[in-house]
Amino acid sequence: MSDFWKTAISQVTPNEILVRGYPIEQLTRTRSFGDVVHLLLKGELPTGQQGRMIEAILVSCCEHSLASPSADAVRFVASSGVPLQTAVAAGVSAIGDVHGGAMEPCAELLKKAVSAGTTAEDVISNLRAEGKRLPGFGHPMHSPDPRATVLLELAREFNIAAAHTELACQLEAATDIVIGKHLPMNVDGMIAALICDMDFDPAIGKAFFIIGRASGFAAHAHEQMTEERPFKAAAYDDISYSGPEKRDVPRRDA
Repeated sequence: MSDFWKTAISQVTPNEILVRGYPIEQLTRTRSFGDVVHLLLKGELPTGQQGRMIEAILVSCCEHSLASPSADAVRFVASSGVPLQTAVAAGVSAIGDVHGGAMEPCAELLKKAVSAGTTAEDVISNLRAEGKRLPGFGHPMHSPDPRATVLLELAREFNIAAAHTELACQLEAATDIVIGKHLPMNVDGMIAALICDMDFDPAIGKAFFIIGRASGFAAHAHEQMTEERPFKAAAYDDISYSGPEKRDVPRRDA
């Protein structure tokens, strides 16, 4: 047998599909999507209410209208006459460090602080001394972020909230004291805390945002393709030119 590809995630043979060893038909019949996302990302089915928590996380990420650059990217690309999957891929490609990317650095920060026993005040003070922002806190539109609020309520109801979530809540309170300005925990910060308490690798943080938001991307792509005009672009008078004035090309030296 060739080892050209090697994976522990799934196995497909004639008439059989196994996901981490479990038959797909059994998972389809008995498990939620949240359970299966846990299985795919961690290798085992969840315990307790972790599957429900993941499901809630995915729903909280599903949509944020055209106030997000990734949804705008979907619309622009969808208006160009491409297939739906290309437009959705454009949205996924627009997820980066400043849009949907705070989960990973926030999770790393929380894990390091909890492991070291660092207080919330010291975490923020250390970041300020390094000229860094507190990832996962603050939002241009929401104060508080309703998505973070409901996820925290569910995490406590499901007995999932633990040390990392507690520290995240302490960080929110400490922003008033250390920064002098209240920075509410946003959905990225809340998800970062929860995936740490569920023992996920922080490096997989963006996966939750991508999986949840892809459904919204598909809806935006389809709406743009079926209900909006094609070739969506800024009007000429919406574009501000900041280059040099019109000028002649100099003659080439002989």
